Amino acid sequence: MAYIKLPLKNVLTVRSIITLYYFDFAPDYGNKGEEHDFWEMVYVSSGEIWVRDGDERRHLRRGDVILHAPNVFHNIECDGIHPASVFIVTFNCSSSAMQFFRAKVFSVPPELRSAISNIMNEGMCNFKVGKYPLTPLPDAPVGGQQLFHMYLEEFLIRLMRVGQSSDDSQRLFTSKKNLEDCLAADVIAYLHDHLSNAVSLEDVCRHFHFGKSHLCRIFKENTGYSIMHYYSGLRVERAKVLLRTTSESIAAIADQLGFESPEYFARVFRKHMGCSPSAFR
Repeated sequence: MAYIKLPLKNVLTVRSIITLYYFDFAPDYGNKGEEHDFWEMVYVSSGEIWVRDGDERRHLRRGDVILHAPNVFHNIECDGIHPASVFIVTFNCSSSAMQFFRAKVFSVPPELRSAISNIMNEGMCNFKVGKYPLTPLPDAPVGGQQLFHMYLEEFLIRLMRVGQSSDDSQRLFTSKKNLEDCLAADVIAYLHDHLSNAVSLEDVCRHFHFGKSHLCRIFKENTGYSIMHYYSGLRVERAKVLLRTTSESIAAIADQLGFESPEYFARVFRKHMGCSPSAFR
């Protein structure tokens, strides 16, 4: 018997990535702008910014994303009042489906925020974030680059689906499971935005107006982790980036990430990584 093999169709294919950045901008930040022959995705994880996209000037708030098309001039400016945290990834993709994203700003719906978190986390685990040329980390987890690639394509396709059909986007919120997925994604986004504030479980529950047991159950069912263990892991991942890419002291990094002391920072780091911050560096 001859088996018929069905080739799989790709809507879009990311060929390569060029840069990966996570910036914390001061309120008075601004740059001169640039243009290049590849796509640039800009996601605002906190605060708000103004961007130039060709002839248009656009306002982005927390949770918004824009994709600058190849050979389109663009820049970033803060508004002089709000600081902002911005995640940027640049990549090559010649698929015609990418034209859907031209000249648009998207408010990332809650059910896609975990997809953004996946891209950011895999990026930090696998590359020297903020360095050019982009360099893989020697101790990156197995399959990390492939997962990053898959997460980026998944996010773009799912964002395209939501953008093309308001009916579909509304249906994503109809079931209890999807509502709980959205809540877990919102908690993850909140934790990302407070990596330097040493938030407590009480702070998280107060912000979302849920009791501890209910919120912790939903989060554990969606992520497999407790809220505070997940938060601790995020802070350690940020610490790993700082240890690799800066010459700041252990004490300064501990303070920047809101740990009560360098000793406590070292204990948490060792719990997650099996070694001290200085040994990791």
